Amino acid sequence: MPQVVISDRGPQFVSAFMKELYRMLDITQNASTAFHPQTDGQTERVNQEVEKYLRIFINYHQNDWADWLPLAEFAHNNRAHSATGRSLFMILYGRNPCILPDSPRTPNAKIPAASNFSKAMAQVHKETEQALEEAAGRMKAQYDKHKRPAKEYHVGDKVWLDTTNLHLPRPKKKLDDKRVGPFLVLEKTGASAYKLKLPPHWKIHPRFNEKLLSPFIPPSFPNQEQPPPPPPELIDGEEEWEIEEILDLKTRKVRGKRGQPSTTVIDYLIKWTGHTREHNSWVMASEMGNAQEAIAEYEEKMGSNERVNVVKIATPRSPLTMVLNHHFDGEDILYLCQREDGTQKWVKNPDVTLFENFLVEYWSNYEHHSLQKTRP
Repeated sequence: MPQVVISDRGPQFVSAFMKELYRMLDITQNASTAFHPQTDGQTERVNQEVEKYLRIFINYHQNDWADWLPLAEFAHNNRAHSATGRSLFMILYGRNPCILPDSPRTPNAKIPAASNFSKAMAQVHKETEQALEEAAGRMKAQYDKHKRPAKEYHVGDKVWLDTTNLHLPRPKKKLDDKRVGPFLVLEKTGASAYKLKLPPHWKIHPRFNEKLLSPFIPPSFPNQEQPPPPPPELIDGEEEWEIEEILDLKTRKVRGKRGQPSTTVIDYLIKWTGHTREHNSWVMASEMGNAQEAIAEYEEKMGSNERVNVVKIATPRSPLTMVLNHHFDGEDILYLCQREDGTQKWVKNPDVTLFENFLVEYWSNYEHHSLQKTRP
């Protein structure tokens, strides 16, 4: 049983189930920082070495890579590693397993086919070990060539965050900002990882490696400084912030309560006065009763900008999440399907290859509920 598990932040590793399982088994979980695979460098290094080995030996169609994995694993575990000077087999078992001899023990084998097979396997093991050693050497040389000393930050510093791995709402990433912020450094969480104070509506992990950060340099001239955001206005006893501009609009379906139809909800993406774009947020139209002027300006702008409409048409559809209902229309069958954004639509005779998992789940639940109803 391991004492420590190092992994990335995939949902299969950081889910509530896995956290509880680690707690029950007294296993310490160390999750890597966002978008920085070097945190678990050993695993990433092994994966890269095995991938390079597979590139050398797999066929043109790349469909026999699974056949080569056992040999790659054996060769990797049986060779001495630069970090320890020993093979993984030696560290774990205290010896290296016996492999086929370099040459037959008898000069004249009685069965030539067996002799040829023995020589071929010995050659394969030798070539495998050489391939992995060459791959490790090339990767080390490339990494050392571009490695630079880690930049140090302190609590309270302001930094820019690289947007390479961020999913931002603007249509074209090529024309979007290369960095966002500045954000406040809250703490140092590792040798070169930092926790940032991100906007509350950002649904990403706040820890980043220093390679994704750059120092914030205050403006040199007074007229370049960003004025502080204005205080909220008190309207009918509630605080309301000033809207600088409405940037976008989206509609979504909200399922009604039992027996009630679904409703369509409109959300607006708001740019707040005095705040940077990182604080842009979606607000329901029902909560914007005092912003009718801003809504009218947005609708006028949208009506005169055809390019915005083109971008909206090109936006990919939200993925399907479930099948809710069905009914028959003559020889046809229609299914009520719901997408991730809440929108619903009746689909006639859907393609089974695309809807198979959802249909199996739907009919299984349908049969279960039908049996429940028929029981006395």
